[in-house]
Amino acid sequence: WYECNGKNAVFQAVGGGMSSGSKESRKTISQIKGENLGNAEKPDYFTIRAWVTYFKHDGTWNYPANPETKKKVIAHGDSWFDESTQQTIDRCERRYVMNLSCSDFTGSHWFSAFNDQGTCLLGKTADEMQELKDSAHPDYEATWQASVFKPYVLKVRAKAETWQDETRVKCTIMEVKPVDWREGATEIRNLIREFGL
Repeated sequence: WYECNGKNAVFQAVGGGMSSGSKESRKTISQIKGENLGNAEKPDYFTIRAWVTYFKHDGTWNYPANPETKKKVIAHGDSWFDESTQQTIDRCERRYVMNLSCSDFTGSHWFSAFNDQGTCLLGKTADEMQELKDSAHPDYEATWQASVFKPYVLKVRAKAETWQDETRVKCTIMEVKPVDWREGATEIRNLIREFGL
């Protein structure tokens, strides 16, 4: 079946959101483009079940921030300067700003994730990861590698953004949850019952 028809088949996602009572609809990665998600005036919110397949960590994946304001700070000798408050602080907090690729059975797509989501995905704070990187500790690369190919339920915000006269849909991960296999099985069982099978 797969060789004849399956590999070119278009699949429709069925199911609900992240938990019972959630208003976000469950989508597949192919539906992001297929349904033009994020191209309306308001952002689209939805959930996907996907595996993180790659973290882009060879460039900027964190930024130094003021722990109180969460705003970016600039190194100023042995201290840090917060331009938003015009204050000098002694210590900064690293915060995640990451790009990652996620895949499901329909394809793959690039997503952005920020501090809370990055901490959930890696199991370490950005400060901890920066310390590993600065000390050239083998756990730095090992943490990135150990965090791929794990399934998650991701709440996503899709919104078209224009930069340098080019419009692209940016998908940002708003919430990360590990897949609850029991809940997923119950969801599928209920769908089968709805179809009378």
